[in-house]
Amino acid sequence: MEEIIKQMVQKQIRVILDSNRDTISKIVKKSIMPELYKMVQDEIHKEFLAIVENQPPLPDQDIKNNAVLDLQTPKKDCHVVKQGSLNEQGKYLYCIVKGNKEEEFSQMGIDGNTVYPVQYKELAAIVHDCSAKPYESNEEKIVAQWVMTHQKVIEKAWETYGVVVPASFDTIIIGDKKFTDQENLKKWLEDHYDNLLAKMEKFIGKAEYGVQVFWNANQMGARISRENEQIRIINEECKSKSKGAAYMYRKKLEKLLKKELENQAETYFKDFYNTIKAHVDDIKIDKIKNNTSDQQMIMNLACIMPRANNHILGDALEKIDQMEFFSVQYTGPWPPYSFV
Repeated sequence: MEEIIKQMVQKQIRVILDSNRDTISKIVKKSIMPELYKMVQDEIHKEFLAIVENQPPLPDQDIKNNAVLDLQTPKKDCHVVKQGSLNEQGKYLYCIVKGNKEEEFSQMGIDGNTVYPVQYKELAAIVHDCSAKPYESNEEKIVAQWVMTHQKVIEKAWETYGVVVPASFDTIIIGDKKFTDQENLKKWLEDHYDNLLAKMEKFIGKAEYGVQVFWNANQMGARISRENEQIRIINEECKSKSKGAAYMYRKKLEKLLKKELENQAETYFKDFYNTIKAHVDDIKIDKIKNNTSDQQMIMNLACIMPRANNHILGDALEKIDQMEFFSVQYTGPWPPYSFV
């Protein structure tokens, strides 16, 4: 009897799924997937912590000496500082926030360090005390855990303060002969105060979203081969040629097909870009990531927009996702990592 009931329930579930597939798909993509994505990130973060805690400490020679950010150095992006000029202590910078909510902010930082705000007027730097040495290791899982903790602190600050300007991983403010690390940090906040406030105003109520568009290159290539007259003619001629001649025809065919795929990808990219641009405040084009054998990424964007408009962009992306041969990955909301 139990087995019969089980089969009846499974059959009824399949009927419901089949008759409501489109509705269920929309609910999953708009509501369930963003939450599930965040839950997965949280679980990965916990697993990294567990792995690291069970690892023996690294020997000194496994830690590389990297450069740190010296705020007194005027050269742009200059991270190389002579070791003798550094103090032993520094401030590891996660992000800049607006407001004073010290009593509401509680988060553990990299390697379990206590994270706290350093206030300057309306702004505060979210930091933890550290040595002047950078966080760098030959162990990838250690570095991955550090990076994930860095992001978790920024997300907690974003949740607490409502707006953040994120700092890059391993940004360390150091002291010098004239000023302590905290004095240098406050001096930097003072020097960049107006610019940081302007960024805060720009990001209030907004979030970053990731948009990745994929297509099935094999299926798209097959359609092009059927519909493109030049490719179709060469393909037919190839069948009647000798082995040597057929080889040359196939090479020509591959070249033409590759070029046509590139043209199609460019056309679709422009169309999708214009569609997405109409619904967001700003877009950053990121590098295309590694592709699988059949699913190829043709677009990788970071978008910033009001969080309230999330569903509008989601509806536009849903139409792209329903196109033949295409699929869309839509993630967020995130702090504005790509726009600072």
